This record gives sequence, C-alpha cells and structure tokens, in this order.
Amino acid sequence: MAVKASKGSTILDVARKANIGIRSVCGGKGLCGKCKVLVKGGVEHRLADKSIISDEEIGKGYVLACLAKVVGDVEVFIPSESQFGKAKLLSYVNLPKIEVEPILNRITISDYFDIVKLSSFYRVDDDLIRKAEDFVERRGKAIAFVDPFHNAVVDVKESGVYYGVAVDVGTTKIVVALLNTQSGEVIDVESEFNKQMMYGEDIVSRISYATNDEKLKELQKAVVDVVNALVNDLCRKHGVDKKSIYHVSVAGNTAMTYLFVGANPHVLIQSFKQPVKISPKPYILRASDIGLDVNRNALVYVLPCSGRFLGGDVVGDIITAGLHLMDEPALLIDIGTNAEVVIGCRNWFLGTTAPAGPAFEGWGLRCGVRAVQGAIESVEIDSNTLKARYRVIGNVKPIGICGSGYIDLVAQLFINGVIDAQGKFYRDIESPYIRRGPDGYEYVVASAEESGTGRDIVITEKDIYNVIDSKSSVCAAISILMKRMHLDVHKIKHVFICGAFGRYLNIDSAIAIGMIPEFPNAEISFIGNGSLGGAILTTLSKSYVQAAENVAKNTASIELMLDPNFMEEYEAGFILPGKQELFPIWWRKSKEIKPWSHMRK
Repeated sequence: MAVKASKGSTILDVARKANIGIRSVCGGKGLCGKCKVLVKGGVEHRLADKSIISDEEIGKGYVLACLAKVVGDVEVFIPSESQFGKAKLLSYVNLPKIEVEPILNRITISDYFDIVKLSSFYRVDDDLIRKAEDFVERRGKAIAFVDPFHNAVVDVKESGVYYGVAVDVGTTKIVVALLNTQSGEVIDVESEFNKQMMYGEDIVSRISYATNDEKLKELQKAVVDVVNALVNDLCRKHGVDKKSIYHVSVAGNTAMTYLFVGANPHVLIQSFKQPVKISPKPYILRASDIGLDVNRNALVYVLPCSGRFLGGDVVGDIITAGLHLMDEPALLIDIGTNAEVVIGCRNWFLGTTAPAGPAFEGWGLRCGVRAVQGAIESVEIDSNTLKARYRVIGNVKPIGICGSGYIDLVAQLFINGVIDAQGKFYRDIESPYIRRGPDGYEYVVASAEESGTGRDIVITEKDIYNVIDSKSSVCAAISILMKRMHLDVHKIKHVFICGAFGRYLNIDSAIAIGMIPEFPNAEISFIGNGSLGGAILTTLSKSYVQAAENVAKNTASIELMLDPNFMEEYEAGFILPGKQELFPIWWRKSKEIKPWSHMRK
C-alpha cells in the first residue's frame, strides 16, 4: 500500500491519516513501545529508552512509529504485535426477559384531516407530509413514527415496523447490535476496534489530544465512522434499509460519551484532587446531529452517566444485571480497560472505578496484547514439568498474552510454587522454562518456534508486579465500597461480573491472586457485555429508559484516590492473595504452598 507523507511527519501520523492501525497505548509519546515497526529507507529516529526499544532491535531496522520522522521514501512493515489485530466479537450478553415497548409512538393516518392534526401537534418535515399524503391517496392509510423526546415525526411508512440499533462505545472496541423493535429480536451483532486508539489507547491520551474543536471533531468522527461501517455491514447482511432505522441507543464510559456527542471532555481530567459533578441526564440527539448513517431524523438516546468514571456503560450493566430490582445489596464488577465496581439495590447505588486497565490491556507488560487473534487467553502449568498449556484466540500461533491469560499465569505460578507471595521467582528452580532476562527472572510461556512472532513469549517479574498492582487496585475498590456500606464478604449474596474482559475471566484464578474476594454465600453470575445490554434494553423498552435514568440519578460516585483508606487497602494486595479477612480460604492455602524445587525433593 503506497501512502503520501509530508516530510517531517512521524510514521504514526502518516498511518493515522491513511487510516492504518498501529498500536499507540501512550498516545505517541514514546513511552509504551507498542508501535514498533520495521523500516527501510528515509527516516530519522529520535532515541528512546533502551528498556522500550533495544540497540539490537534498532540494529535490525526497528523504530518506534511515534518517534520516527519521514525524511524520504521509506518502506514500513508493521509486525503483527504492533497492529490492532482482529477484534474478538464481544456480543455475549445475558439479557433479562422484557416486555417490548418501543420508544417511538405510532400514529395511524387515515385521511387528510389526520395529516393536518399531525403537523399541528408535531414537528414534521415537508417531505414527510408529502409522503403521508401519497400513502393516504394510494393506500388509504399510513403510520407516522413520532420521537417523543423531540416531539417530531421521524418517518412515515405503510407498516408499523422499524429497526433499532444498540451501540456499546468502548475505549478499545465498538459493538453494534441490529434490533427488530416490534419482536424484540437481536438480529445480529458486529464489533470492531475503536479507531480513536490511533490517538492513544488510554482515555487520558485521547482527551489530551482534543485540544481544540477541530481535534475534538476528529475524535468524534473516528467513532461515528466505525459505527456507520458496522451498521452498513449489518444492514447489507440482513437486507435492512438503513433509512428504516429510527432509534439508536448508545452506552459508553463518561469520556467515550463526551467524545461521541462532541462535548468538551477536559473537565474530566482537570483535577483528580477534587470530585467532578456530572449531570445524570441522558444526551438526546438526532442522527443528523452527529452524522450517523441511518434515518436522518432517528432518535439517538445516549445513556446517562452518574460520575466522572461511572458512565452509561455502568448504568447499562446495572439495569442488565437487574440490581435496580433487587431487595438486598449486590456487587457488580465490570472489568474492561478500567474496572468499575458498584454495590447497591433498588434505589441506591455506590460506585467507583479502579485504574486496572492498562495491565489487563497489555500496557506495561513485555508480551502483553489485547484480546485479539493470536492472544493467549488461558493458561495451565504442568505441576511436574512446569510447561505451560495454553489456549489462543483464533487457534493460531500466539503473538502475546491478553489480560485473562496473565491472571491465569500469575495464579498458576503462585499455586505451583514458582513465585512467592510477593510475586518474585524462587531463585533455586532449575527448569528450561525459567531464566534470567533483561528485566530479571522470567518464565517462558511459548518458545520462539511455537510463537507467531519468532520470539519467545514470556512473563517477567516486572510483568507480575504490574498484574499484582492492577489486581490490588480492583480489590481495594471492592473492599472500600463494602466498608462504606458496612458490609463484609458474608453479607454479599449476589456478584455480577460484566464486561468484555470479565466474560473470559477464570474466577478461580482471579480469587487465587486476590483480585476478587471470596464471597462464601454469593451466587456469581457472568452478565457479559452489560453496556451493550443497556443499549439494547433502552432501544426496546420505555420502562428501561426510565430505569436507566433513575439508576443514574440514584448512583453516588466516589473517587478512590480521594478516599483516606485507599492506600492501606491497595498496599495490602501486594502480598498474595491479599487481606486475610477477604481471602480466608486462600490465605490458609497460601501458607501450605511450598517452593516448586522443595516439592520435587
């Protein structure tokens, strides 16, 4: 593929403009090392930290795309681990049974007097009045679909059926579901990476990029383009006319919500020392306002947010799991790019966000990747040989390890006596799978011959520290919420695991490393993509629109970094599995685990 580039532009800038996906976790600051590319030709490469790109790699022709400036003709090869990869479809959601109550009102038009009444009570475009007149003249009647939020007619047609679209705008991926609003059927679901990732894989990088209206529109367009492409694919696949899509519901975290509607997101990161007040009202738009390629008058309902870090995605989780219908407190955990935690029932909820995502998304981990084709997603270690048995997304050669794989790995290394309670490798183990590397000791999960990159796939002591850091943050969030509500692990009867990451999480591994406390009396349920669930429910049911708005108004948000007990709870997690009161069973088990070398004697 040939691309024109302005002299002095970085390879990453050129890739963005050409819509070529290169990973950029740090937003192009030269800090993450995920944008390594192989070049031949005219580039100037600013030196980076040797822990990010080694002299050996530079000698082979590798550079960081964000630091390499184009000064002449250049050939660029993007290795698989630096590409976005093929997104794993995040369509699973355990939806509650509902009575379908379409949001749009239907009005039957039988004569010209009805048309006059319609135009008197509602806003109606001239072409729709002509359309109604034509239907009445030829068919004797027509159906007008009215958007109750805008008090406007969306369209006029012969039948009473229209389609809806539910959208989960995730930091990493965007998921779109096509819905029949009469039957309530979820016709099909598609997903793709959020193209905003070209501007930074974390939220702060993207907000920092949006320094003016032009760049804000650029980020908004990146999301809308993906949604439009997925809608086009779904409609083409199922023979649906895009113009018959009259309702779009959208759920996302607070930052993604702001960027989707084009609101200035800088208030979200101005100060982390003070709480930020967020309106719990939904955004109500029309498709033409933001360039969605459906009926121009379609209602766009954006689920309300309840805090700086508790967005419409969490509101969607709550109504999908049914916490708003429960009589006793339940715990909900949504593990994605960040981890949102909520405790509550009926008309009160308390929630917070743990900054867990970077490690679980592969940032700061030597061989970390997102849940893409080629990612190792689950691991078991043979207790006799210490060889890893793993499962790879797509059943191809592995290119790296994703979040669920890392949690399994740390749990398995701990259980088998390879690492101690602080995450350090025991030094006296003689095994071909354990060695000293550039970042200290490391464990070889897959050899260069087994991998799809031609390099060993390993987990290092530094990686283990970062996983423990992330899991400690999640556990601290859960513990603080329970203490605020005067609850302990015995009083929680229901635990709901939501989110894309949670769908593939091995709960036993998560408990073993101290990420999720032991809840002896709780039923643990996997909800799946609750954000998408919330968007689906608010497309199909008026009752769930009201439920979403009630939940947003009745959810109190606390910010962990402002809580005086956070550091104590967080630091307690750095000894595996964690505090004895949260992990009584695993605390006893951990005392019985002997170093692997001792067990072999």
